[in-house]
Amino acid sequence: MAAEWDVYADWDGDGDFATWGDNITGRILDGRTQLSITYGKDQSRSLSPTRIGDAAFELSNESGDYSPELHAEVLPARPVKIEAVLGATTYTPFRGRTDDFKVKLGAGQLSVDVTCVDGLSMLQGVKVTTSIYQGLRTGQALHVILDAVGWPVADRDIDVGATVMPHWWLDGVDAYEAAMELLDSEGPTAMITCNSSGQIVYRDRHHRSVRARSVASQATWYSRTMEPMFSEPAEYDHGWREIVNVVSFDVPMRQLTPELEVVWSAPSRITIASGETLDVTVKGASPFIDAIEPVSGTDYTATGTVTVTMPRTSGESTTVTLMAPSGVAYVDDLRVRGYLLQDAGSMVVSGEDASVGPPRNYGRRSSANLKPPKWAGLYDAQAIVQLILAQRAERLATIKVTMVAANDIRQTQQLARDLSDRVHLTAYTLGLDADCFVEQITHTVSQGGADHRTLFGLEKAAEQVAGAFVIGTSLLGTGVLGRRGFSDPDRIFTLGSATNGQLGTDVLAA
Repeated sequence: MAAEWDVYADWDGDGDFATWGDNITGRILDGRTQLSITYGKDQSRSLSPTRIGDAAFELSNESGDYSPELHAEVLPARPVKIEAVLGATTYTPFRGRTDDFKVKLGAGQLSVDVTCVDGLSMLQGVKVTTSIYQGLRTGQALHVILDAVGWPVADRDIDVGATVMPHWWLDGVDAYEAAMELLDSEGPTAMITCNSSGQIVYRDRHHRSVRARSVASQATWYSRTMEPMFSEPAEYDHGWREIVNVVSFDVPMRQLTPELEVVWSAPSRITIASGETLDVTVKGASPFIDAIEPVSGTDYTATGTVTVTMPRTSGESTTVTLMAPSGVAYVDDLRVRGYLLQDAGSMVVSGEDASVGPPRNYGRRSSANLKPPKWAGLYDAQAIVQLILAQRAERLATIKVTMVAANDIRQTQQLARDLSDRVHLTAYTLGLDADCFVEQITHTVSQGGADHRTLFGLEKAAEQVAGAFVIGTSLLGTGVLGRRGFSDPDRIFTLGSATNGQLGTDVLAA
């Protein structure tokens, strides 16, 4: 029995999808335009950047209900929810907001093409400026960004992050781009997405080694004979062109001046009208911390009565607020003092795998697509280099498989699987019998759900090195340490694990 699909648009924005007219399922023209949903990485690889999730469908508009000139409640960025009910379980493959709304007026059309984007899109176009934070983890910094854009605390599921950033700040940076820089600074397999509840989800670079859905295979998929069975089209990429056995990053080094320095000084006299409040932007040649609110007689001289405040004392810039409560006032020689965070050059962090030379002789293979870990310190950058080499020095296949909702077994897999889930793939013609991670998901639905196809983008899980140190047995291997993130997490030393040692509460990993 096919799952029942329902599409909702919260036209009045009250968040409950229960107002009359919010359920638009009956207006969906999926016989003419397939309903589609896509989310995950922009390629089927863990090192690829995250894409903003999207959905698209066509609505009948013969009634004119979705013509913005006729109905004021048809507004941009309306909340959208798409659900699929299979048996007693309700799945929510998409939560987001309307993005584009194209009304078709031609004879025989009278419809609207609607595109939607998930919550990550709400970070785009919002410029964020922060103080300078020292020793902040990537997940903690993401909370700062989400606070700045007004994202509700209840709608977050954020790992604290493995990377500790020596210094981190933003100055007029797009919030989405800032989040992507944090992802790059966290390293391979880190992920940011939106879940079925509309929460922004952030997973650190260790999540596939500690979270149950990534540690153990959630299902086995077959190319024939047994269920759940995938169908054509299916694609296999052997991954030869994606081999990376040489990695190098420049890690910026910064140091604070030992003495207070003049961060900024006003070029001329400042005049404040009676009762006026004037904000003066302070931006020096270098970022600064622990700036001192300007002191009368030391950092400025005033004619008339003036109050001076400076709410933020670190960053690449700040604001000094001047107010003249009674009468015109003049401020001369205004300056701000603080400790400058100066550029102290950079250090090169690099690594090279043995596959460059014999017996593999792959040659030196790097990738122009790798984003530098902008905010990572020296040791985290080294860890990221090693993780990239561990995952990319040998070829790692990617596979795209299509699953068609021919029965409940397949439909359950189509709807229950999520990003970073581990699944076992048995493809007889390829000779592939291995665990893989889900990196991309695309649903297409037509005929009211009778035709539901899901395209999964998978990446083969990297194999554990031979002879790895095994906890709790006499098999100590050959002195080779297990590599973090590989396909046998049970055989990797994990602090705080009930089975892999109980030496603390943290994860020992790169």
